[in-house]
Amino acid sequence: MSRPFRPALIAALAIVLAATAGEAAAQKKPPAGPYPGRQVGDLAFDFTLKDLNNNTWSMEAMRGRKVVHLVFWATWCVPCLQEIPVLNTAREQFAGEGLEVLGVVVPINQQPGLVRAVSRDYKVAYPVLFDSEGDLSGKYKIATIPQNFLIGKDGVIRYAGTELPPRYDALVRSLLAEPPPAASSSSR
Repeated sequence: MSRPFRPALIAALAIVLAATAGEAAAQKKPPAGPYPGRQVGDLAFDFTLKDLNNNTWSMEAMRGRKVVHLVFWATWCVPCLQEIPVLNTAREQFAGEGLEVLGVVVPINQQPGLVRAVSRDYKVAYPVLFDSEGDLSGKYKIATIPQNFLIGKDGVIRYAGTELPPRYDALVRSLLAEPPPAASSSSR
């Protein structure tokens, strides 16, 4: 290619690129919603588990309606037992506004009879779910307990940690104040 044509070719390419830039931007896919996971910003995993009274609980059924505090615990875990009064108080204080506290028993040296007795003795005022096969504990990769997940009405994890978050009540209030997502799931 001779040198005199090079500037004309560059100018023509610049015009073509400028003309198609808006088109390319318009063709971008919108960002996908959060994906299921176990970290803050992830969509909480769906599950269906039975509580000690044989009632069925489902994350999908609560999505769009409830703020969910999911806590993984065991009867032999002293910090887990120490959290029970705080979680009882939170449930009592915020249940009418849409908070659901669910205790998920990890399947390590746990028997339903023992869990029932400890729940009674410690006056657990929230549903205790038995993850007998360890499926949910496995999805969340529970290695230490207690493990707390505070999940917004949209199903997105807003807090994850081994302790309750600082300013727990304020965080719960802010999540309860959020409007429900536009497309909510079925109700429990």
